[in-house]
Amino acid sequence: MPLVKIEIRTGKPVAYRQLLIESLREAFVDTLQTPEAALWIRLCERKEENFPMPPGRSSDAVLIEISLMPGREPATKEALYRAIVEHLACDAGVRPDDVCIVLYEPPVENWAEHGGAFMASR
Repeated sequence: MPLVKIEIRTGKPVAYRQLLIESLREAFVDTLQTPEAALWIRLCERKEENFPMPPGRSSDAVLIEISLMPGREPATKEALYRAIVEHLACDAGVRPDDVCIVLYEPPVENWAEHGGAFMASR
């Protein structure tokens, strides 16, 4: 049950925003074989004054935060990072230098769904 948050500056067209979401969806389905019904992706827009860019980043920079249940090998995570950057570049024209990804792995007991704790056996 990956949770994904994409943050960008405001002002991008709807079609572009949808491309970002779809690019991430494809990266997760292709790389982690995530069922689409288990994938939560949300896009958050920030005003320029609330989202200053570090040096070397353009105003098209994309910040991605991912929460996954723990247990994946480092090579699998690396493949996911590469797939995300490749899909964003090919689908939406985002420069690889404008992509920052942070992955969090909260313990399974910190996940809940349908009003109850997530079971490790699911």
